[in-house]
Amino acid sequence: MAIAKVLIVEDLAEAQCWLKQSAQLAFAGCTVNIAETLSKAHHCLEQDTYDLVLLDIGLPDGSGLHLIQPILQKNPIGLVVMATLFDDDTHVFSALRLGAKGYILKDQSRENLAQMLVGIDQGHFPISPTIANKLLHFFQPAPTRKKLTPREQDVLTLVAKGYAVPEVADFLTIKKSTCYGYVKDIYRKLKINSRAEAAMEATKMGLITPNH
Repeated sequence: MAIAKVLIVEDLAEAQCWLKQSAQLAFAGCTVNIAETLSKAHHCLEQDTYDLVLLDIGLPDGSGLHLIQPILQKNPIGLVVMATLFDDDTHVFSALRLGAKGYILKDQSRENLAQMLVGIDQGHFPISPTIANKLLHFFQPAPTRKKLTPREQDVLTLVAKGYAVPEVADFLTIKKSTCYGYVKDIYRKLKINSRAEAAMEATKMGLITPNH
């Protein structure tokens, strides 16, 4: 698709300049508007429609993730590309699930970013190499692991949904000590060490949906 209007949602002046110059290199003659906050971005969206939005996550008045769906509701064929420092699974997968078509980390040169953006015209969405590797790793078949028992799956499901172990024990009407034992066994079998990893594994196993 031809990119004629670009909105940059970014609060740091240096990053604004980097993104604007990259967009202008990639799409000669494009119009570029800049919003420093979510509220200003909403105002821009009320006034105009954009072919491409380069969107930061950490903004002064909230997360840029909250802007993805309003952007796409205003222009369903528009593109949202994240441009951020956040490279953790939670932010990456949340952005892509909400409809972002690209995820760029702020470690690219202006020229490299422009080259990544040019590919949009050919349907090639910009993904930083680090994020691409993360996605490939996520969708690769998981290594063979010991299967969870039905009860362990019940425990994992509730832990992944954010419940504390004592709450899980109450839900399942089992002793708290027994529940802690289940959690220990689950972590050992799945080779994980955190609740975030538990949520990822539960998603892979189909025990929960991405939005719980």
